[in-house]
Amino acid sequence: LKAMDFIGQLFCERTFQLFILLSGIIGWIVGFIQQDFKVTCYYLACGSALSAAVCLPDWPWWNRHPLEWLPAGEPGKKKSPDATTERAKHTDRDGGANGKAGGAKAAAGGQGPGTAVKRGGGKTKKAS
Repeated sequence: LKAMDFIGQLFCERTFQLFILLSGIIGWIVGFIQQDFKVTCYYLACGSALSAAVCLPDWPWWNRHPLEWLPAGEPGKKKSPDATTERAKHTDRDGGANGKAGGAKAAAGGQGPGTAVKRGGGKTKKAS
């Protein structure tokens, strides 16, 4: 027997809530008509037992969308590098990818830290 999948968990939770809600509403109406709160509690208890019988076990209908897991790697076998390591190899020291301008230095217009820029674009004195 396979375990419940994620979509099955969602449907199971909604079914559980629906059973509890319907049994509570029906129980309240019947209890109101009979003027007996005990009847309301009995309906709610029966609805809880029914929802537990339907939702707690891992029935096959809760596993209609099984997950396809990747096969486990063999022990001792070297893993291939992922995309992030490959990308890190091709990044220049300023943070640009594949030799293109990027990073903090390029964003500041080619000026280093401590250099202010006037509105007109000319440089001013370096800040100490």
